[in-house]
Amino acid sequence: MRCNQNSIHKYGFLSLAFCMLCLFGCKTLLIPKTAPSPITKHSGDVELANLIETIRVKEGIAGLASALIVNGKINSVAAVGTREYGTDNWITVEDKFLIGSCTKAITASLAAVLIDEGVLKWNTSIREVFPALDMRPDYENITVVQLLSHRAGLPKNYKNGKTTWEIDYGFDKERGSTPKDLRLQYLENTVQDKLMCPPGERVHYSNSGYILAGAMMEKATGRSIENLWEDRIFNPLGITSAGYGPPAVSEPHRQPLGHYLDEKSNTFVPYQADFPNFFSPAGYMHVNMEDWAKFILIHMDSYPTKKERLIEPGTLERLHDPPDKARWDIDIDLGLNYAIGWFTKTDKDGHKLIWHGGRGFDFNAQVVVDLNDKNAILVVSTSELPNVHPQTQLLKISKKIKETYKNRFVLPSII
Repeated sequence: MRCNQNSIHKYGFLSLAFCMLCLFGCKTLLIPKTAPSPITKHSGDVELANLIETIRVKEGIAGLASALIVNGKINSVAAVGTREYGTDNWITVEDKFLIGSCTKAITASLAAVLIDEGVLKWNTSIREVFPALDMRPDYENITVVQLLSHRAGLPKNYKNGKTTWEIDYGFDKERGSTPKDLRLQYLENTVQDKLMCPPGERVHYSNSGYILAGAMMEKATGRSIENLWEDRIFNPLGITSAGYGPPAVSEPHRQPLGHYLDEKSNTFVPYQADFPNFFSPAGYMHVNMEDWAKFILIHMDSYPTKKERLIEPGTLERLHDPPDKARWDIDIDLGLNYAIGWFTKTDKDGHKLIWHGGRGFDFNAQVVVDLNDKNAILVVSTSELPNVHPQTQLLKISKKIKETYKNRFVLPSII
């Protein structure tokens, strides 16, 4: 049995890979006017803030933030633009941004911590964690590593092809309505569906795999993944800004909104909705840029001297290496493989790169990491245009940042 070979556009980040191949052939036809924002002490690093402000206005973006890591240390962080288009409610460097599927690296890192603790193994199966659960036989031997490397044969989402935030998942609210409760029911429903292809045969990007892996971690520990993140990742790293969903929902007027373009008026419209909250393991997190950069440091095995290593070196290397030679289920040479929580690529200089993009209702995030030089670029925007893939736009922005700093340090790029 082979994976389905439908249109490339349904594959999320795989459609991004196609856009990467024609990056400089993509033209932005609609660029709304965006008023310049002031650069103040609240914008962060002045040089980086001025650079991304110039880019923001030229690209027609409501808000833009970036962080640079050089030689395993946070070099600079900045954020510019407006929290809500058309207002002077200016973004600050302390503001929080949805990072979408960039959350997957945090989920995979939590799994790595639990594996180092002996709570799970990479080859722990769904059946081992749920010995009494009714499931189709082809799900029984699906492992943690297959779920986190998109090799389980699962579709992108349960009830694939429908608009995620409009789906009636048929959950029994009498059994509880916390994200942890709903993730368990999501797993129970998913394991009754036919797989797209046998586990391990192909790589197919799947949010479902991460939700199922999250439910397995919760069952194995008896704690919610949100609680586990706080205890095992955020508190040890001093990350205080992490939360879930659109940041402005819980802090109106104090956090940025995502924006979509109204083509008739050629202006941005703010938007607050997002995916269901039980999607946390796949991509529902918000965080400020400095805290996100703190997390990225652990993947460089870089810590302040008084911080204890969270993930053992061998386990960390496992996160960055594809578990096998399985290929994507579309016939295109992407130049990218998928490890555990990370896309991977070797650049022209032989440097090992890890990369991820994230999308969450008009917030768009992206991080590129050079594991050899321990350098990284993190970028987030708070709006998107209908005629250019937002990840393509962020790749273009990252390349401009790289070019600006090239005489001082070499930042990574996947294009």
